[in-house]
Amino acid sequence: MTGFVRFTRCHHPATLSSGVPMERNSTSEAIVLTNRRWGELHRLVTLLSPTLGIFDAVAYGARKGKLAGGIEPFTIGTFYLYHNGAKNTYSITDIDPQYRVDAIRTDLRRLYTANTLAELAMRMHGGDFSELYSVLCNHVLLLSDDSVDPRRVLIQYIWKFVRIMGLEPDLTACPVCSRTFGEQEILSFNTGLHVPCCDKCADVDTGGFELALGPGARRYLILTRTLSDHDSVLVELSETATLRLVGYMIRYVTNILGGPLRSLAGGVLQGTMQ
Repeated sequence: MTGFVRFTRCHHPATLSSGVPMERNSTSEAIVLTNRRWGELHRLVTLLSPTLGIFDAVAYGARKGKLAGGIEPFTIGTFYLYHNGAKNTYSITDIDPQYRVDAIRTDLRRLYTANTLAELAMRMHGGDFSELYSVLCNHVLLLSDDSVDPRRVLIQYIWKFVRIMGLEPDLTACPVCSRTFGEQEILSFNTGLHVPCCDKCADVDTGGFELALGPGARRYLILTRTLSDHDSVLVELSETATLRLVGYMIRYVTNILGGPLRSLAGGVLQGTMQ
C-alpha cells in the first residue's frame, strides 16, 4: 500500500434546512503535529485528533498572543475549535494543554525522533485515527522521559504504525509461499507486498542486508507486539542490534510509504542515533 499525506476532516457539521452547513464551536483532544506561519500574525496548525483525524486549524494572532505557547509541536491537550461550515475550515479559539513535553525540544536526538513520528502520522493512509492518536501520544510522552532510549521508541512506533495501517506481518511464516520460517532463518523482503518474506519470495538483494531481518530482531518484534507501548520500549536490545533494527525499520516504513521521509533528509536523525 502506498501512503500519501492525508489531511482528513472526519467531522461532518450539522446543516440548516436549506442545506447550508452551520457554523459551530466544538472541543477535541488533539496533539500538535506541526505549525507554520500564516500571514503576518497567525499560525496554521496541523492537529491529530482521535475523532477528527488529521486537519488544519488557524490560530489567529498566535505569533504573539495567548495561543502561542499551546501550539508548539507535540503539545497534547484539549483544543477549542470554531468550524466555519460554509468554508469547511477550523480555527483555534482556546487551548487547555495537558502536556507540553518541553524536554524533547532540548535534546536533538529526541527532537528529530519526534519529528519523524509526527511526519509518519501525517503520511498515514487508512487505518484508525483514534488508535494512531493514542500510540503517537504515548510515544511522544515516552520520548520526554530521559531514561528511555529514543531509538527503541522509534522502532516501536514504526512497528505499531505498520499494524495500524493493517500491514503487520506474521513473522512466523512467509506471506507469499506460506512456508514456516526456521528458528534461525534470516528473512528477506518483498517490496511489492511490503512484507518480510523468505529468500525465495524476495525481490531484493539480501546480500547487502539492508532489508534482512535476523532471528534475534524477529524474536524481539514478535515479543514486543504483545506488550503495551510503555513496556515494549523497556525491552532491551544490544547496541549493535538497536542500530541495525533502527535502520531496518526506517527502510521498512519508507518502502510502505513509497518515498523518503523529509525528517530523515540529510541523515541528521541517523547521525544522532549512533
